[in-house]
Amino acid sequence: MTSPVSAVLFARHLARVAEFYVEVFSARVTHSDADHVALRVGGFDLTIHQIPRQFIDSTGLESPPARRERTAIRLNFPVTDLAHARHEAARLGGVIDTLPPPWAGSDTRFFLGHDPEGNVFGAKLDDR
Repeated sequence: MTSPVSAVLFARHLARVAEFYVEVFSARVTHSDADHVALRVGGFDLTIHQIPRQFIDSTGLESPPARRERTAIRLNFPVTDLAHARHEAARLGGVIDTLPPPWAGSDTRFFLGHDPEGNVFGAKLDDR
């Protein structure tokens, strides 16, 4: 049996970021300890990893967080209820845009957003 594709997301505030993905994208916690929260989103494993305190710079995060758009990877998540996902994202310190990105063309079911630490993701309405 092969393992599913997985990713690690490093976070300043482990519990806050993990809660965001659980509430916004219905991720299920499969393991949790002081430094990690392992999540399952559909057939995908996402581990939220606490950045060690000695590596967190003293400047802190901007409030609201600045979207980190210059990254080498972006995770995309399916959502079945876009209004609920937007509400939860806002409640937990993130955002899902109200308009699709200009490059999405006629696909008005795809939106960009970011979590409470500015990590960019895509949210695609899955209307199955």
